[in-house]
Amino acid sequence: MGKTGTDVESRTRGLLACWLALWLQFAAAETRLLTEDDPPFNYPDGSGGITGISTEMVSEAFRRAGLRYSIALMPWLRAYLQAQTDANACLFSTTRNEEREPLFQWVGPLLKNDWAVFAGPRSPRSARDMEALRPYRIGGYRGDAVALYLQNRGYRLEYTSDDALNLRKLMAGHIDFWASGIYHARFLSKRERTGPLRQVAVFSSSYLYLACHPHMPPDIPQRLNAALDDMRRDGYVDALKKRYLAGP
Repeated sequence: MGKTGTDVESRTRGLLACWLALWLQFAAAETRLLTEDDPPFNYPDGSGGITGISTEMVSEAFRRAGLRYSIALMPWLRAYLQAQTDANACLFSTTRNEEREPLFQWVGPLLKNDWAVFAGPRSPRSARDMEALRPYRIGGYRGDAVALYLQNRGYRLEYTSDDALNLRKLMAGHIDFWASGIYHARFLSKRERTGPLRQVAVFSSSYLYLACHPHMPPDIPQRLNAALDDMRRDGYVDALKKRYLAGP
C-alpha cells in the first residue's frame, strides 16, 4: 500500500523536529576553540590564560555574536587533528590553503602573515636570495605551513616541535637559516633577547583564519564573520594591530 498524505506529513514533521533539536544542541553548546603557542597570535599569558592578537580577535567575535566558547592550548598537530574530528571545535590561527580548503568552514581572515627566511650570526653571508638558500639547512616547525611550503619546493628542512628551539639552533649555528612568519620571528627574537635578526628574503604570504569543523551549523561561522566585519569597521582590529604588531 502507498503512504498516505498524513504519513508523509508525520514523517516530515519528525525529521524537522530532529533537525531542530540537533541545531539547538549545537547552538546551546560551548564551541571548543583550539590553538597553539604561536606568539604574537596566540600564546600563554603567564597567569594560566591565553592571549595574543588572534586570541583577542576571536574572543571578541564570539562575544559580539553571543556565542559561548572555551579555549585550549595544545601542540599544533594535535589541535589540527582534533578540529577535524570534533564537530563542535574551531582552530586558530590557521593558514588557509588549497589542501585545507575543503576540511573546514572558514571565519576571517584574521590577519595577513608574511613568510621569510632569517639568518643568524653564523649563517653564510653569501646566501642573499631564495635560490642561493637551496644547499643549506633551514629550520622549520613541524606541521607548520611555512616549512611545508619550502619542503614541497625542494629546500632542506630540519624540523623541531618547538619553534623557539629553531631560533636557538640558528644563533648557535646548528642550522644555517630559519623559516618563519615575520611577526612570529620578531616576537621570539625579542623574548629570547637575541637582538634583531637579518631577514634574507620574504618568499610568500598567507592569511590566518579561524577554521571550524565542516559539520558545525553554518549559522555559527556566518555570525562570527559578521562580527568580524563589525570589528573592522569600528576600528577594533586596527587597535589590536597597533598594540601587537607595531615596531621592530
